[in-house]
Amino acid sequence: AVVGLVGAGGGLVEASLLHEAVERRFLESGHPQNLTCLHALGIGDRQERGMNRFAHSGMTRKVIGGHWVWSPRMQQMARDNEIEAYVLPGGVIMQLMREVAAGRPGLISHVGLGTFVDPRLDGGRMNEAAKSDLTEVITIDGQDYLRYLPIPISVALLRGSYADEDGNISLEEEPANLDIYAMAAAAHNSGGKVIFQVKGKMPRNSMKAREVRIPAALVE
Repeated sequence: AVVGLVGAGGGLVEASLLHEAVERRFLESGHPQNLTCLHALGIGDRQERGMNRFAHSGMTRKVIGGHWVWSPRMQQMARDNEIEAYVLPGGVIMQLMREVAAGRPGLISHVGLGTFVDPRLDGGRMNEAAKSDLTEVITIDGQDYLRYLPIPISVALLRGSYADEDGNISLEEEPANLDIYAMAAAAHNSGGKVIFQVKGKMPRNSMKAREVRIPAALVE
């Protein structure tokens, strides 16, 4: 399963209770196993939260992240080649999720040409265990671009403020929206599941239209 995660370090819009629940289930039952985790920005607190919850041998097989600083345990697993470790630009991952949601064949961008995410160099691979191709070079009108290949999302673990009885989600008490909508849409349109952690439930029809940031049609 490919797990889509959103956050920006130190707990910012992180679905910390969902992360903790997944970790607890793994430690108790040995499942889920061999996850691929995808995140655009750093997730964690450099101690126990965020990506650190997924940093267990057998639980996670691959990580594609734009920012690893907040998860020293996952960094160590990458150093030890216990996981396949990749870095792509954070903004690219956010935009790539929009392309996945739209059913388009990846993201075409000049961002990353000539850098370590260029497949002619390292292709975003951080360690010897990383073998997958995440990018390719294409030429349009004589100009080189990177095509970031689409990554379908199996499940998105996300955080909002409130949900109504239909599953409409507001973000009114979150400090930022980040890529929450893009990740939800990517998971839903990949045939995956969208799970939200919220602080409370509201009655049906109680949210104003402009308060709904993630419509119920995307949310399981």
